[in-house]
Amino acid sequence: MKHILKAVVLFTFVAGFSIFYVVYKTFNKYTVDIIYKLNIRYILLALFFSFLYQTFDVLRLITLSKALNVRYSIFYGYMISFINTFAATVTPLHIGGELASVYMLKRKGVHLHKTMSIVTMKTLSGMFFFVVAFPLTVFYLYQKPKLGLDVLKIFLISVGLGFIVYVGAKLFLKSNILSNKRKLNIRYTLRKYIATLRIFLRIKKSSVFLAFFYSSMLYISFLCIGPILIKAFGKNVDIFKAMLRQLGLLYGIYMSPTPGGAGVGEIGGLEVFKAYLSFYELGLFIILWRFVSQYLAAFIGWVLFQVILIKDNEKQA
Repeated sequence: MKHILKAVVLFTFVAGFSIFYVVYKTFNKYTVDIIYKLNIRYILLALFFSFLYQTFDVLRLITLSKALNVRYSIFYGYMISFINTFAATVTPLHIGGELASVYMLKRKGVHLHKTMSIVTMKTLSGMFFFVVAFPLTVFYLYQKPKLGLDVLKIFLISVGLGFIVYVGAKLFLKSNILSNKRKLNIRYTLRKYIATLRIFLRIKKSSVFLAFFYSSMLYISFLCIGPILIKAFGKNVDIFKAMLRQLGLLYGIYMSPTPGGAGVGEIGGLEVFKAYLSFYELGLFIILWRFVSQYLAAFIGWVLFQVILIKDNEKQA
């Protein structure tokens, strides 16, 4: 719980500073009036696509779990997905989402080597979209070099800040040295993990294909949220072109060393979406977009995670 609270505090600081910057740079007396003119139907549609994002995440993990004879209810699948979003949001490079998956599967009695295989295949399936979309992203940014440079600068600044935070943490925190017994347990688990992963790739190809498909649909759902919210501001937008315009930012958010891509998402979003909105609309849009696309699900995941921890602590007491 102590480490979780530290992560939440760090995320709150970075995201809070980014949102403050957005408000300071873009809000004026006209911004408040915009709130009352927003088209609620498009906001609800954007929330639906956010839920669709979680749904494809649920389908992906359930498919991979069933392939190894691990079964749980779809409700528990949604709990895993929301908790993953919370853990990914408060950790650098979204790595907390994978750790949360391991924890949530382990508490169902799943062997560690199976859990690691499922989570690894989930990660690989997520990488599939980024590999396939990379040439398209490079081609689009080649045609829009200024946009590419703006997003790259913001990403590099976040990398620099992340490196400073990492070095500072290493100076003040010391890692415990693993005992010989723990090393033996890790080696044994890794051997079983590698064996299970080979079986996964050799026999469960249909499950892997489905996981790749769900991952692609997951990120497409995410990319749809921005254009839909632009329509909530009464603007006409080519949804496909707007999705392409976000690709570089998507890489920046998911590769950023800041918690959940905080900072890169907000400040990078200013550059990406300024082509569609007036300056006094832009800040409000960015805050709404980040809330709908990530922070709302992360908050739900935070609440669910507290419930899970309380239940687990009661069982151990």
